[in-house]
Amino acid sequence: MVYVNPWGCFVEEVERVLTEAFEKTYPAFKGLRIQLEEPPSREYGDLSCSMCLSLARKVGVKPVEMAEEVLANLNLEERVFIDRVVVSPPGYLNVYLKRGLMVDEAVRSALALGDKWGYVETDKPLRIVVEHTSVNPLHPITVGHARNSFLGDSLARILTARGHKVSRRFYVDDVGRQVALIAYAYRIVGDSLFKPGVKPDHAIGELYTAISALVEVRRLKEEVKRLRDSGRFDDARRVEYELSDWIGILSEIERKNPELLGRLMEGIGSEDPETEVMKLLRDYERGAEEAVKLVKPLVEKCLAGFKETLDRVSIEFDSWDWESDVVWSSMVKKALEGLIRSGYVKFVGGVPEFEAGRAVDELGLREELGIPKSFEVPSLTLLRRDGATLYTTRDIAYSLMKFRDADRVINVVGFDQTLPQIQVRVALYVLGYREQAKNQVHFSYGLVKFPGFKMSSRRGRYVALDHLLDEAEARAYMEVTKISPHIPEPERRLIARSVGVSAIKYSLLSVEPGKDVVFSWDRVLDFKRNSAPFILYAYARACGITAKASEKPEEYDLSLLKEPLEEELGLAIAKFPQVFVEASENLAPHTIASYCNGLATVFNSFYDRHPVLKAEERLRKARLALVEAFKITMRNALRLIGIEPLQRM
Repeated sequence: MVYVNPWGCFVEEVERVLTEAFEKTYPAFKGLRIQLEEPPSREYGDLSCSMCLSLARKVGVKPVEMAEEVLANLNLEERVFIDRVVVSPPGYLNVYLKRGLMVDEAVRSALALGDKWGYVETDKPLRIVVEHTSVNPLHPITVGHARNSFLGDSLARILTARGHKVSRRFYVDDVGRQVALIAYAYRIVGDSLFKPGVKPDHAIGELYTAISALVEVRRLKEEVKRLRDSGRFDDARRVEYELSDWIGILSEIERKNPELLGRLMEGIGSEDPETEVMKLLRDYERGAEEAVKLVKPLVEKCLAGFKETLDRVSIEFDSWDWESDVVWSSMVKKALEGLIRSGYVKFVGGVPEFEAGRAVDELGLREELGIPKSFEVPSLTLLRRDGATLYTTRDIAYSLMKFRDADRVINVVGFDQTLPQIQVRVALYVLGYREQAKNQVHFSYGLVKFPGFKMSSRRGRYVALDHLLDEAEARAYMEVTKISPHIPEPERRLIARSVGVSAIKYSLLSVEPGKDVVFSWDRVLDFKRNSAPFILYAYARACGITAKASEKPEEYDLSLLKEPLEEELGLAIAKFPQVFVEASENLAPHTIASYCNGLATVFNSFYDRHPVLKAEERLRKARLALVEAFKITMRNALRLIGIEPLQRM
């Protein structure tokens, strides 16, 4: 029999027999949801239930007595995978698995299902939009954005494998002051900005830093003068500190690219950049031809750079949604009009503000939308004083656009966007899109930190993903050369490229999204533990075994796999489909990465202790089947996190 999810079948069996036993013993507990955990040691079974520890008080008995009574009412007839259930103090119900049977069924199922092994399809497929990456077209993709990209791509892969129809979307933020600022600078310097051999997004990033520095130095100098003229010398000194930082940035730009800085300063002359930028912003938002001809091609050049980087890491999008298309449609206007009619908009100095907090309280949305009680939801300003729209206002309209083709929308956005994401959902609810408000998910994540380096895109202080990939590839090449000097040099280069990309991906995916990543090369390229190279090396070892075997065994006796490490590897393989199901339901790609590391660890221990090719013939065939099942499982798991395994390293 082929099992799609053998470990899941075992879990369901345990839940069913325990539910029946609890309800038979204590009818008051009808509808009880069984909670299980994996014990720290095989001594305590393969699954354990500790519910008697908390429930015993309700019926006035000791936990161990309650567990004994439940055990007496257990019916294990017609159960496939449960071997026995034992009570242990102070009241645990420990469930033991028929391990040999589980290993047998898992290995045979993996070999039978091949590339489909582990991908348990849902019986309720949805249309899901995953919007991720969405880097502002002002600079190259940084390592911080890369975490977003890898998380979003992995989510899309996992949900697709689960049977959902997934649309991957990139939101092109081409409207707003920052893009107007870079377009203003581009109008001055023209295409002289772009040099042969320099990616356009990197050139644009340099321009963005230069114009930001010039504008900030000008503004801060005026601020210092104003403060000193009014006698506020302490405040002036604080501003001077920031001013000196920006002057330092200008000096660095002058050293690196004096021509660019000179052209900008000459082009700005005596005009006020802020006035020009705001005019350009308004013109572009209303679709003025001259502004569109300036901004669109510049943004497209930056996107071309993004696509080149994304191609290196095998990330694709189904749709590139331009913010300007949202603005130029009637969607923003309709959303604004709807909010004003709702009664939750007040005008402050002629500017509309959406009273999101009042809506949350009056409509009881904290529970319905999952907003924490302690989280204060302030009002949202919908327009600038000059009538231009603001980012979050436009995002309300974009959310409606995404839901045209989706039952669920997942926005992969950093923690710093928690408030706007909540305000958008509240606005959707107030506009009457209640199901959409409930089905829009903010998938948040922490920062990527480099010890001793504080990043700022505007100041040009960032680590570009391109540079990180180059460095990873160079370091990986040295390691591969050290480990496998016999491999021809061109192949070593290809291996290093793949290992480098995989190493960066894994390092940013393997940490729980809610936690910050502290980047360390020692960890990223550690061939001995918890890294992509470590995992890929385990897979390559397995490929080495099967490549040397003269045949693929058609018949094998898996009951011969009695060694603890053989059993442990077989059980790790059996758990993959259940790990996948939980990762898809909980939107937890990091658990797939963790699973890959655990699987590689067990395989390496097996590899070190138990010879495969030199084993006795019948045992050799059984172990070859186990190794082949490991390869299938690892390959399928790695593909969920965007990593393609290597045949050799």
